[in-house]
Amino acid sequence: MVAGMMALSVEAGNVVFKVTNMHCGNCAKRVEKTLKANGAVSDVAVDLEKKTVKVTFDDSKTNAEALQKELTDAKFEAEVAKGCGGCKHENTNH
Repeated sequence: MVAGMMALSVEAGNVVFKVTNMHCGNCAKRVEKTLKANGAVSDVAVDLEKKTVKVTFDDSKTNAEALQKELTDAKFEAEVAKGCGGCKHENTNH
């Protein structure tokens, strides 16, 4: 019961990245693997056709900027998608 209560107290953040150089299924798998390597990430949904990645994460442990850096360190051109609704990241000008 305590574990269930702890899970409810975790803050979930969401962000959508536009990954312009994600061209194939292997790229999509690398993006997913890169993000899931971060222990704070709970879900990654890649849309190869739209070149977007929706990430759900524990925002008490990481943020959108750190996740974006992980993608760029892995040689992906990632930026927060415009109008990515529900985000709790610093960039509110979208």
